[in-house]
Amino acid sequence: MRQRFAVMDDESGLTVGYCQDVVGLTGDIMVETYEKVIFEQFVFNEEFIRNIAKTKQSVSNLCIVILNDEEKGIGSYYYHLPESFIIHKLNYNKGNFNLELTGILETKPSPVELRLWEFLKCSQSLENNIWQGFSNEERSEWLNVTRIHSASNHFARPDKRGEVYTLDGEYMFDFTTFFIALGEAINGPGGYYGFSLDSISDCLCGGFGAVGPFTIHWKNAHYFLERFEEEWDQEERSYGFSPQQYFRDLLTILVSGGVTVNFSSN
Repeated sequence: MRQRFAVMDDESGLTVGYCQDVVGLTGDIMVETYEKVIFEQFVFNEEFIRNIAKTKQSVSNLCIVILNDEEKGIGSYYYHLPESFIIHKLNYNKGNFNLELTGILETKPSPVELRLWEFLKCSQSLENNIWQGFSNEERSEWLNVTRIHSASNHFARPDKRGEVYTLDGEYMFDFTTFFIALGEAINGPGGYYGFSLDSISDCLCGGFGAVGPFTIHWKNAHYFLERFEEEWDQEERSYGFSPQQYFRDLLTILVSGGVTVNFSSN
């Protein structure tokens, strides 16, 4: 049976075990001030058990890792235990069981976010522009999923230089869709290259698939600006800046990072 989640000890980097499902990952099961998480059909990792038998160590900081169809990690969420989990005193030879823990989830993914991970579990079947059929909420959560996914593969990504990436403003209407489209243009379907002005500055420093100099060919940018202004007005945003100012700041950051931005009307 293919495992769907792994539980890792954040301090040692060892995999504690595997399970079929994680109930309560959204933080919906509360025990006093803590989040209860149930690791269904959990089984201990033999290598970890051999290590724990020697060291008698306990664990307190866990990573709940989402596995793809090849049982490789594609993203994770941190789970901190208020009291150390003493494993060597358990009967860890009893096979599959439901492991229940209480602790603090560093971030609580929404049900929508957890559902969107399914698209990345079989990366070979992931297509460009699947996000165009998403709702606004799904697009926002998809951007977060790609950010977390990128962090899990951060050190395996070589940076390209001198490439030309094409964005079509006809299919973008806010900065969420801009960042999704940019990440996809640079790193392929499900790719990530920032989610805000600060984060794109970090991406331009390296480690996210591309560093300057490179070129962005932005088609139909006027559609993007028109739609973004409409969305901005409809939602009555009170961020203290205009969409035009955000757009100018974005261009300044890109140019400062060695990016040439070309605009065209088609």
